[in-house]
Amino acid sequence: MQDRMQSDSKLLGLAYGAVFGTLFPLFHFLARSIARRERGHEIADQVANAFMALRPRYLVAILSNTARVLGLKPDHPSVARVAREMVRQHARSWVDFFYFGQRPAEEALALFAGIEGLDRLDAAIAEGRGVILLTAHAGNYELGGILLRTRNLKIHAVYKPDRFEAVERMREEMRARGGVVGIPVDGVGFSTLPLVKLLREGAMVGMQGDRDFSLNGVPMPFFGREVPFPRGPWELSAMTGAPIVTSFLYTDGEGRFHAHFGEPIRVLGGRGERMAAIEAGMRAYVGDLERLILQHPSQWYCFYPFWDDPARNEV
Repeated sequence: MQDRMQSDSKLLGLAYGAVFGTLFPLFHFLARSIARRERGHEIADQVANAFMALRPRYLVAILSNTARVLGLKPDHPSVARVAREMVRQHARSWVDFFYFGQRPAEEALALFAGIEGLDRLDAAIAEGRGVILLTAHAGNYELGGILLRTRNLKIHAVYKPDRFEAVERMREEMRARGGVVGIPVDGVGFSTLPLVKLLREGAMVGMQGDRDFSLNGVPMPFFGREVPFPRGPWELSAMTGAPIVTSFLYTDGEGRFHAHFGEPIRVLGGRGERMAAIEAGMRAYVGDLERLILQHPSQWYCFYPFWDDPARNEV
């Protein structure tokens, strides 16, 4: 689930590897075999319920995050309801990714009830400097590749490799079917150089901006308390001149999809002005993300204490 919450026990690591090595191929098979997407959601709900019962440590972290988002105490009934729904929504998003990834793209496109801001994305692409699509671990961002493919747009998705090989293998297979090219980065050394090259060639690069994996982020106010957000996408924009377009996909109460593309954000200015431009862009992105989460609190997927990241506490 999250490196932040993994156990030091090698035995537990092997056990979890075996579980995920079975679970994700099972989701893949079920998504291909079931005739109704809703049936897949029912199975996903059962898996999510079992996860919460077997791994209460994660549920405690989710309750803490949800309490801050809702402005309530962790033991409030609404916090428990939204937190549990988040785990189920996360499992359902995997089912949808596998389900629509193995079917004609038109089936997924038919379920998009709203697509806002495509003209903004088109305008950014037309500049010819490349585009950074900046999303978050929210909604079903993986379906963005299918949406873009229907418009003959190719995206290179940046990701931090999952510690479970089975998860990464299945995800890469499904992304490839959707025409998405995966770009693994580890935040070390020169791992971003391929991204600079792609953007300078006018390509579209997809990134997530809500996890400070490199632990060198910029503190931003988020639901009433400062927390670091990664500077990588913004430094990349400053280096290449590529505009950043925020991109969020979410599901409504009827299971339909919605997509939102924001106004292009440009990191301009000389060396001395760059940090101010980066911080201004980050504030705009974090503000958009906060509004999305307020509207759909069960669709922001974070399984570790976000405001008290254990990885930062170890540094």
